Amino acid sequence: MTLVQLALVLHVRNTLIDAASNGAHYGALANRSAADAQGRTRTLITESLHGGFARDIAVRTTPVGDSQLVTVSVSTRVPLIGLLPNGWDLHVEGAAVRYG
Repeated sequence: MTLVQLALVLHVRNTLIDAASNGAHYGALANRSAADAQGRTRTLITESLHGGFARDIAVRTTPVGDSQLVTVSVSTRVPLIGLLPNGWDLHVEGAAVRYG
């Protein structure tokens, strides 16, 4: 049972990292905004896991030279039992560069 739970935790963590990275890349497109990045991340998490994991999503942009760094942060709870958002805190980030 412990191995199954560990596999589930790793699946949730990897899915959240992928969703945050994908959301950051989407938000870094020339015609997209921080709200677009947040919405894309929320959609990916909800469709892949459960809407409870998508409650705390933050997007920030940081100037880096002539470009901007778009960072999407997801904070949630790691599942202790099944796919319920209970357990302990988990924070993941994804980033992408917006040129020009």
